[in-house]
Amino acid sequence: MQKYRNRILAGFGIGFVIYVGLLLFVNTEDLVRQLEVFPWILLTPVILLKFVSWFFRFLEWHYYLGVIEARAKIRLFDSVALFLSGFTMAVSPGKVAEVLKAVILKNKTAVPIAKGAAVVIAERVVDGLAVIILAFGALLLAAESMNLGDYRGLIYLSAGLLVLGLVVVRIRPLAYWVLDNLVARPPGIKRLYAALVTFYESSYEIFKIKHLVPTTFFGMVAALGDVLGFVIILSGFGVETTWLLFLQAVVIVCLSSAIGALSGVPNGAGVTEISVSAMLLVIIAPYNPVITPAVAATAALIEGFFHKWFRVFFGLMVAVIFRKRLFLPELETTLAEMEHEKSRQYTAYSTEGMQA
Repeated sequence: MQKYRNRILAGFGIGFVIYVGLLLFVNTEDLVRQLEVFPWILLTPVILLKFVSWFFRFLEWHYYLGVIEARAKIRLFDSVALFLSGFTMAVSPGKVAEVLKAVILKNKTAVPIAKGAAVVIAERVVDGLAVIILAFGALLLAAESMNLGDYRGLIYLSAGLLVLGLVVVRIRPLAYWVLDNLVARPPGIKRLYAALVTFYESSYEIFKIKHLVPTTFFGMVAALGDVLGFVIILSGFGVETTWLLFLQAVVIVCLSSAIGALSGVPNGAGVTEISVSAMLLVIIAPYNPVITPAVAATAALIEGFFHKWFRVFFGLMVAVIFRKRLFLPELETTLAEMEHEKSRQYTAYSTEGMQA
């Protein structure tokens, strides 16, 4: 447990250093001035929309618990608490501490860790699929009114990679060809082969189309809640609320979320804010002169906090309050067993490799 706690703390530390570094490159006087004139009462509906988004993302999580036959074995209250506390686990570098959700789920339901981990990964995939679909749709509806530049290629590339990944997962011979030829051979990553095979077998059912359709819908509704919150934030700076602004906000929120997730930086710290600020100047500023560099930076900062860090601190509060329900005494034993199994699989695969 100490290992994962340290990784979460490291995520907070890295994020803090990144934000301090960013402040060295912005005009803090302009930033403070914009924060002073922003109508903070607008954050009330923004916060309410965050809870709406979390509700639909919880539906993703709870739906997948049913797929792995864990939903009937866990109390609804515990499922909600575990889901919300996972917001804080996601702040670790590479989100590696999210495996704790699978471990806690095993202690609560006796469902194997591999199946729980597959649900954690499925949440990320579904959220990625949802934002790409929304961004792609907004691009089709307002392509002539948005100067996306290189971001247009990013949308197409992300959509293509997601579709390719899902195709590989659904065709079992193709998936094993990838595992046997692209994972099992390179010296740097072949140690992951056994773990990836176990994960693939555990996630095969999860990624069936019949499960992807409803969960992706939940993810799209959740993302639209975040978009509406961002539109409200922009309106606080005097930007006229229009259909075009909404479509532009869809592209900005969805793409910045994808960029932050792919960056590997804890909680997308700095990366998301820079992306939002840059896209505001590229996509919205030509139609709304009120979007100056100072306004773009301030709006990105507010959006970044309420899109990412508000949930982290809320999740931390939930984890602390309900720690006795979530972090049971047997957690350490389960973690030790998990680490032992990983070592055993790696040793067995290494031995097989040497004999071959």
